[in-house]
Parts: sequence; C-alpha cells; structure tokens
Amino acid sequence: MTSSGQKRGCDRLKGVAVLTEGRSGSNWLGSLTNATGIMGRSGEWLKQLHLGPEPRRYDALEETVIREASTANGRFAIKVFPRHLSWSKGKCGKDFLLEIRKNNDLGFILLERRDRLRQAISFYRASVSNVWVSRHKRADSPVPYSFAGISQAFFQIEQSYAFWRAYVDLSQLPRRHFFYEDLLPDPGPYIEAVAELLDVPAPATVPVSQLEIQRDDLTEDWVERFRHEAAKKGAIEAIEEAPVPRTLGNFARIALKRPLNRRRF
Repeated sequence: MTSSGQKRGCDRLKGVAVLTEGRSGSNWLGSLTNATGIMGRSGEWLKQLHLGPEPRRYDALEETVIREASTANGRFAIKVFPRHLSWSKGKCGKDFLLEIRKNNDLGFILLERRDRLRQAISFYRASVSNVWVSRHKRADSPVPYSFAGISQAFFQIEQSYAFWRAYVDLSQLPRRHFFYEDLLPDPGPYIEAVAELLDVPAPATVPVSQLEIQRDDLTEDWVERFRHEAAKKGAIEAIEEAPVPRTLGNFARIALKRPLNRRRF
C-alpha cells in the first residue's frame, strides 16, 4: 500500500503554461501543438467564458481547467494572460500558477511579439469586432479607426509583457522565451520546446494549422496613420481616463456597490 505522498507523486501530471497577451501568435502556435494530439489542448482555460458553470472553489477551478486542457496521455496546456491570473486570484484567493505547480510538473513559456504596434492594431480590431481567429465570422460592418483605442491596446500589451517578465523573475521560474516573429518562418523550435517540457516526442514535421494570418492592407494603412498622428499629438489620449465600459460585469458591480472595471479589453 502506497503512502499519500507516493500517491501524489504518481498522480502528478505534466503541463505547460504559455504566458503571453492577445494577438501574439498564441492561437496559431497552440493550433500546431494541439494538432499532435499528445501535447495538451492549449486554450484560454482560465477565461470565464470557456469554463462553463463558474467554479466557486479553487479545487473545482483547477480540476475543470486540467480536464479541459488535457489530452488522453495526461498532458495539459494552458494559455494565460495577466487578466486571467487576476480573475482567478479574485475568484478563489489563490495564485493559480503557483497552486497548480504544487501537485503537477508545470513548465513555462514566455511568448512575446516584437512589433507592438501591429499587435495593438490587431488587438483593437479583434476586441471591437469580436473576431479573434480566422475561422470566426467577420463582422458585417468594418471596425472604425481609433487612435485612442489603438493607444490603449498598445499600453495594455506593454504592461502585460512587463507583468510576465516580473512574475517569472520574482517567482524564480525557469522558462523558455520566444518571439512570434522568429517563429513565423519556422515554428519548429517552439513545438520542440513544448514537447520537451511535456516529455513527449516532437512530430517529425510541423503540423498543418487551420488558422490563417489576419493581417491585411488595412493594418498597414493604420500603421502609417497611427504613426503620423502619434508624431503630432503624442500618446495623451492613451492615458486619459476611458469611459466606463457598459458590460454585464459592471452592471453587477453597480448593483453590488463595488468599484467599476474601466478596462476595455
């Protein structure tokens, strides 16, 4: 008969957490590792929308996330944005990544995109249209250009990357670090890193993704327009207090007399 400590050791799963921000190529890279069928099911599993009925306790949250993120071989993959970690901390009072490491072997990948402006434009367009991947139906009406909206997305992206760098440094977490632009011509190093962290064989060839790059001529037009405007008026619109978003969450906060969430994204 095994002791409880031995049993916990046997039950330890191998997982990978991709620490990033939206529009960093994480959907595309996740689609490649997901296609192998043995590297977990990468997704925003800490996003309330993807969890179904909202877990009320930490143990239920962890169980749900691991179940959704796992492949049949007991490997799991999660993609985490700073707001996901903040949401789960507020909901359950615990650092999800710290807790999940206690009973599982969790590796970390820090994924960034060097071209912050094009990332911000993509982020702003997706947030307005709610079209986050190429397979989603595009909005009937075009997204209007917004200097303030792109600026705010740019600042959020910078803050998110700064958060993750500080988080892994302060927590002394070993991690692999990748940039989206370096992986575009060959995502093989990323796939091999995930395979190594999960202790599974890397595929002989790079899987085929069902996702397409969403950049278009409008992106390039907006890049030039934004740079021209930023040179003339600076970024003051990005740091002015934004109107309170009219979301269901804020309506609930009003009813409960709690502080409103001014974040747009």
